[in-house]
Amino acid sequence: MTTAHARPADQAKEALLSGTDLARPARPDLMISWQRSKDALGSPGNIRDVPQVGLDLLDSHLLEMFQAPLARVSDELDGTGLGLLLADSEGRILQRWTHDRSAAAHLDRLGTVRGAVLSEAAVGTNGVGTVAATGRSVQITGEEHFAEFYRSAVCTGSPVRHPITGRLLAVVTISTRVTERAELLRPLTHSIAAQLGQHVVEAERPAARSMLAAFLSASRTQSGPVVAVGPDGLLMQNQRAARLTSADLGLLQRLCTDDARSGRIGVEFSGGHADIQVTRLDAGAGAVAVIVEPERRVRHTGFGPARPVLAGRSPEWLGIAQLVGRHREARTPLLIAGEAGTGKTSLALGHPHRPGSSAHAASVDAAERHVLGAKRWLQRLSERLERGAAVIVRGIETLDAPSTSGMKSLIDSTGARSAVLLTMSAATQADAEAAATRLGYPVAWVPALRERSGDIALLWRALADHAAPAAHLEPTREALVALEAHSWSGNLIELRNAIEHLAMSGRRGAIGVADLPMSIRGTRTLSMIERVELEAIQRALQEAGGNRSRAAEILGLSRATVYRKMKTYRLSA
Repeated sequence: MTTAHARPADQAKEALLSGTDLARPARPDLMISWQRSKDALGSPGNIRDVPQVGLDLLDSHLLEMFQAPLARVSDELDGTGLGLLLADSEGRILQRWTHDRSAAAHLDRLGTVRGAVLSEAAVGTNGVGTVAATGRSVQITGEEHFAEFYRSAVCTGSPVRHPITGRLLAVVTISTRVTERAELLRPLTHSIAAQLGQHVVEAERPAARSMLAAFLSASRTQSGPVVAVGPDGLLMQNQRAARLTSADLGLLQRLCTDDARSGRIGVEFSGGHADIQVTRLDAGAGAVAVIVEPERRVRHTGFGPARPVLAGRSPEWLGIAQLVGRHREARTPLLIAGEAGTGKTSLALGHPHRPGSSAHAASVDAAERHVLGAKRWLQRLSERLERGAAVIVRGIETLDAPSTSGMKSLIDSTGARSAVLLTMSAATQADAEAAATRLGYPVAWVPALRERSGDIALLWRALADHAAPAAHLEPTREALVALEAHSWSGNLIELRNAIEHLAMSGRRGAIGVADLPMSIRGTRTLSMIERVELEAIQRALQEAGGNRSRAAEILGLSRATVYRKMKTYRLSA
C-alpha cells in the first residue's frame, strides 16, 4: 500500500497498477514500460524468479563477435563493482563479465547469469529487457524496476545496432548496486554500444571486410567521390559522393556488379560526363568505384592563386568545409562562427589563412570600423561588393548595431552578384545562432580543436611545414597523445604558436613530450571512463546546439552535473 513516505516511483507505479490518477506521474518512458509489464505479468508480486534457457539456445556467433572487445572493456572496470552484461535482442543473457566478488555476488543475487531471460515479458521493466523492447538507451534505478527483487540495483543499458542496416543486434548493460554516481554509467554504456557497432563491420565475413578496407583506402588517397559495392548489395560512399543523385548511385552499382566492367570507364551522370575508375576486388568482395576528377582550370574568385588545401579529415570539419564551399559557389551569404582561432577565416577563404599575408584583397576586417569610422568602412565594403568577387567580412562581432544594419543592407542589395562569407567569434553555438537569426542568414558552427583531436596530426604537419619546412618537425607517438589530450583553449592559434616556438628555438626532427610547452605536456591523461564521459558530453552539446539544459536532458543528467563536468573538462557550449 502507498504511504505518505513512499518514494515517487513507487507511488506512480502503484497508481498505474490500481488505475488511479496521480498528480505527479513518473517519466513517460517508465509509465509505458510499466504498462507493458502489467499487461504481460499482472502485478510485481507475480514475478518470483528469473527464467532461464539452455546454453545451447544462446547465440554463440553473437557472443564470439563481441567477446574480445567486451573483455577489454571489462578489464577497465576491474575494482569498480560494476557487472557488464551482453544480451541478445530478446533479452537473453549471453555472457557476463565481473572482476570482483561484490559485482559477481550482486549479479548472482539478482539471478543474472548466462541464459537468464530478462525480457519485459519475463521480469518487467529492467535495464536489459526495456532496451530490447524500445531499442533505446535506458537507466532503471531501484524502485523504477517492475520486479521487487531488483530494488537494490541500478541497470544502465544501450542498444547495439548494425552500423549499416540499423537492425538491433544486442543489448549491452552495466549493473551495480544503487549508487550516487550512477549518471556516469549512461555515457559509458552508450560508448561501449557504439564501439560494438563499429566492431560489427570489422568482424563481418572476410568479403565485407575486404570491401571496407578497399573503400577506406580509396577514400583516404583519392580526392574525388568514392563508392563501394560489396556482397549482397552492401553500399558505402564517402562524403564527397553525397552530391551524387540516386540515379547516379544506381548507375555506379550496376557498373560495380558487372563483372565484365573494370578499369577506367566513361559514363554520363545527371550532371554531365565523368570518368570512373572501377577496381574489382578478389573473392567476390565487390568493387570500388572512384570518380576521377578531371584536371581543369580554376576560375578566379577573388581569393588569389591556388593554395594548400585545408588540413583535417574529421567528419565535423569536412561537413562544415563542404557547407561553406556550397555557399561560396551559390553566392549566398553565410555566417561562419566558432570560438576564436578555430579556422573560420581559412574556411571562408577555402585555403589556410596566413596572418599578415597580402592576398586578402577581397577581405574586409570589421575591426577597421573603429579606425575608419562607420561611414568609410561601409563605403569600403560597398566597393568590394561591387567588384563581383567573393567577399569575406571578418569579425562581425565587433560591429555595433547601426554598422551591422548597414552591412546587411549592402549585402542584400548585391543579390547573387558576390559570395559573402561573414566570420564571427562566439563563445557558444547559441550565441552564433542568435546573431544569424538577427541577420537572416544561415550559420555554420566551426568545431573547436579539442572536438576534432583526430585532426591534430594533419594540422601539425601542415603548420610545421609552413613554419620550418627544413626542420622536419614530427611529434613522437607519446607527444601526439599529449597533444590530442590537451584542451586547446586557444585552438589553432595555440597549436601554431607552439610549433613556431619549437622552430624558433632551433628544434629539428622528432619532437618528444619533454619538448612541448609545459601547458601541453602537463595535461593529465584521461581515464577510459573520463574519455567516454567527455565524448558523450561533447556529442550532447553538439546535438543540443550548445544548449546546456537540453544537453543535460539528452544525457539524463542534472544541469548542475553537466555544468560541473564542463568546467572539469574545460568545455564551452
